[in-house]
Amino acid sequence: MKKTNELRLPNFLIVGAAKSGTTSLSYYLKQHRQIYISPVKEPKFFTAQFLKFPLKGIGDDVVEKHIVKTFEDYKKLFKWVTPERKAIGEASVDNLYYHKNAIKQIKKYLGDPKIIIILRNPISRAFSAYTHLVRDDREKLSFEEGLRAESERMNDNWEFMWFYKDVGLYHAQVKDYLENFSNVKIYLTDDLEEKPLEIVKDIFKFLEVDDDFVPDVSVKYNVSGVPKRKIYAKISKNLNTLGSFLEKRVNYLFPKKGIKIIGFFEKVRAKEVRKPKMKRETYNVLADFYREDILKTQKMIGRDLSNWLK
Repeated sequence: MKKTNELRLPNFLIVGAAKSGTTSLSYYLKQHRQIYISPVKEPKFFTAQFLKFPLKGIGDDVVEKHIVKTFEDYKKLFKWVTPERKAIGEASVDNLYYHKNAIKQIKKYLGDPKIIIILRNPISRAFSAYTHLVRDDREKLSFEEGLRAESERMNDNWEFMWFYKDVGLYHAQVKDYLENFSNVKIYLTDDLEEKPLEIVKDIFKFLEVDDDFVPDVSVKYNVSGVPKRKIYAKISKNLNTLGSFLEKRVNYLFPKKGIKIIGFFEKVRAKEVRKPKMKRETYNVLADFYREDILKTQKMIGRDLSNWLK
């Protein structure tokens, strides 16, 4: 595969929300011969322009190693873009949470790219973020203890993934993107789970690529949960790093093989985690916390979100 001499930067971004299916969507899209997605799934370049480093949460130092902090390094992520790639993108999900400052940076470097947002029930999203960090052997507290520690963690400059409640306040986040970009598509995680092929094909149309292509949407990527055995906690902790390494070394020479390799490891991870249940009283507390924001969000995007409160 030959790269082009012309520098081409993203003309679309998947901006979030975190733990809403963005990793799966990225892998579904990158199977398309006309779509190029950064080999680093979350370069977080735009938020790196204003966040303070170092990040101080448990394991945040490992996360920080993969953050792309300079424009020169960001451009390198797209050096293998070939002429047939009409749609060029990346998926840094902290862009939605840090919407105000992220939007300023996106407009500065990319202008007016197409924006894709996936929203998940913020209550289940919060719990998924928690079990994601448990899965990777980072979170040591119970979910309820983690919720109580959130303000302190925010003040102490932990990575945004630790902000279980705050990340799910979607209304202001989505509103800013709708007001600042001319092409914004909003989907729900339920849509992606119930009819993945239909959603992906709709995104193909949005990105103006061949929508007759049928990707493999059978694998769920970056699944959260509590590892059944300690060995799988270690494997899971390093799987995203392994994925980035394999993509850089394999995926752009042998795209189908690279995706199959990652898909194999993701299937293993999904089988070796169990899904704990949230306490009913905790769910009720979070439902009360999110109620007003959910109602405002559903009115803004024109989708019935009442099931998020049940």
